[in-house]
Amino acid sequence: MEVAKVILEYVKALIWPTVSLLLAWLFKPEIRALLARIRKAALPGGVSMDFENQILETKELATRVETAPPPPNRPQSPTLPLTEANSRMIALGLTPTPSGLDMNYYKAIALRDPTLALAGLRIELEILIRNLAKGFKIDLSGYESPTQLLRRLRDATAITPDQFALGRKILSLANQAVHGGMVSQRESEEIIEAANALIGDYLAWLSWGFGDDWKPPHKEA
Repeated sequence: MEVAKVILEYVKALIWPTVSLLLAWLFKPEIRALLARIRKAALPGGVSMDFENQILETKELATRVETAPPPPNRPQSPTLPLTEANSRMIALGLTPTPSGLDMNYYKAIALRDPTLALAGLRIELEILIRNLAKGFKIDLSGYESPTQLLRRLRDATAITPDQFALGRKILSLANQAVHGGMVSQRESEEIIEAANALIGDYLAWLSWGFGDDWKPPHKEA
C-alpha cells in the first residue's frame, strides 16, 4: 500500500507540469497575445512597460534627428536666437507659442504636474506643425489632425522621415498621458527633452525658410 501511495503521489506531481506544457503547445498564439496584453498593462505605480519602450524609441529618434546633417540645398544662415522666436513668428504671420520654443517652460510645469506639461507640449507641437504647413504653402482650408499634417509635410519633403516619426511619437505619448495614462515627472521630462530636437530644426527654418535674408540684429557696442 505504501508503495502504491508513493507512486500515486509521484504521478500527481508529474501530471500538472505535463498538462501545462501540453496546453502551452496547443494554445501558443493565444498565450502570445495574452503576454502582449500583459506587457502593455500598468504596473504598480502606474508605470507602463509599453509607455517606457515608446519613450526609449522617441529618445533614439531624437538623437537621429539631432545628429542628421542639414540638407545640401539648405541656405547657409545663422540660427535664430531662442529669445526672438515669437517675435519672428509674429512678423512672418505665424502663430506664436506659449513657451516661445523654450522647453524649460514645460519642464518647470512638469515639476508640479507632468500630465499638464505634456498637454501643453502637445498644443505647442500642433502650433508648430500648422506654422510649418503654412510656411510650406500646404492647404489648410480643411481640418486635418496634426499627424495628418505631419504626413503631408513629410510627403512634400518639408520634413525628413525621422522628423515625421519623432513628431508623431511625441504627439502619441502626450495624447496617452492626457487621456488617462499615468506619467511620472521623469517620463514627462524625457519626452519634453526629445522635443528639443524638433525645436532646433524649427528655429533653423525660421532663419532660412522665408527668403527674406534674415540676419541677427547687430548689438550696439
